[in-house]
Amino acid sequence: MIVCQTCGEHNAPNTEFCGNCGDFLKWTGAQAGPVRPDEPRQQQPHHRPQQTLRRRPQPGDLICGQCGSGNVATRRFCAVCGHTLVDATVERQPWWKRWRKGQKVRESGSRPRRVRTTTKVRQGVGTAVRWTLAIAVLLFACLYGFSQPFRSSVNTQAIQAKDAVAGIFVEKWVPVRQSAISASQERPDHPAGLAMDTDKGTFWAAQTDPRTPALTIRFDRKTDLRRMIVYSGDPEKYLGSQRPQRLTLVFDTGKTDDITLTDAPGQQEHAIENGDGVQQVQVLVAGVYPSTESTDTVISEIELFEKQVK
Repeated sequence: MIVCQTCGEHNAPNTEFCGNCGDFLKWTGAQAGPVRPDEPRQQQPHHRPQQTLRRRPQPGDLICGQCGSGNVATRRFCAVCGHTLVDATVERQPWWKRWRKGQKVRESGSRPRRVRTTTKVRQGVGTAVRWTLAIAVLLFACLYGFSQPFRSSVNTQAIQAKDAVAGIFVEKWVPVRQSAISASQERPDHPAGLAMDTDKGTFWAAQTDPRTPALTIRFDRKTDLRRMIVYSGDPEKYLGSQRPQRLTLVFDTGKTDDITLTDAPGQQEHAIENGDGVQQVQVLVAGVYPSTESTDTVISEIELFEKQVK
């Protein structure tokens, strides 16, 4: 053991530089041992520095950035060249040793407990299960990658499973048909029934008067309305009549819902709120987009959808 005379650090034999302060131990170090108080201190002979044998790097060692030597993790300076180890890299354990579960290092004086036979059996079973799963995954990957029929079958089953799960959390809608429909006003050649006849080439037209144009739709049972699709205007001459700008849905439950439409031909889909448990709904035309050719308000088609009942 070499004791540094500068800081008092104890260093291993054959160490050239102090691990604590970095001083050259051939000049500032002394062998540790009993010394008599009356014994005169002998002056250390001048010694030319010699390179210390490099230590083979071990996992966890600090690798000197100056000379590449391995140093124990407790050192602050390299034992070979004295370079600081502040920025030293740590020697990592090989990947195959990290992947492989190593033997547990026990403390000095401890006695390992006797492993029961049942424990060994469980450990063996666990290892066998892990290897079996790994082989099964490897075989599955190979079959999926190189077998077209197998890949198609797996994809089909995955899509079916996804649809089944989505059906649990996502609502599905089905069309709901009216049992009766009427209007507050209508043109004789364009009655209220044409607004829900599933024919987008026909339309309901209501003349302008002080009353608000409205459709009254009845169902033969209570239903939970969720979606509404509206086709506005005359399908053959869209700008030739007024188009609804805002619809107010009045349910027989006392609740209402407002739907705002855009001034564009084609399908417009909207969600319906407060439409649970209704058997009748009144569709009021609360606002219109004006036309320079006619004052009639035209709706080509209305489609209502309810929540699917399983």
